[in-house]
Amino acid sequence: MGSRLVVVVPLACVVYAAVALGTRGAWLSAAAATLLAWLLWRRHPRARFAAYVFFSALALRGVTSQGWPLLAFAVVAVLALQTPPARAAWPRLTPGFKRPPDAR
Repeated sequence: MGSRLVVVVPLACVVYAAVALGTRGAWLSAAAATLLAWLLWRRHPRARFAAYVFFSALALRGVTSQGWPLLAFAVVAVLALQTPPARAAWPRLTPGFKRPPDAR
């Protein structure tokens, strides 16, 4: 399950980007989702934080526009980030901690 989650979350961001661009022409949201997918795929140290910001913005947009599927997507994505495999793949930010250059 853990290795699938590491692939599914970035893939879900890419699918969201395609849907946002195709249905609403929301190129800015699609670009942000694509960038987030890249950060998650590369396991960038700031990927988890970026995901929380992105999915929070999606949830807020879902609530304000009554786009309940969008809200559900954002909530499920944030809940997926709480699982142990996601925490292992994308660790939390720790103030003052510097990851070794060879670690990913």
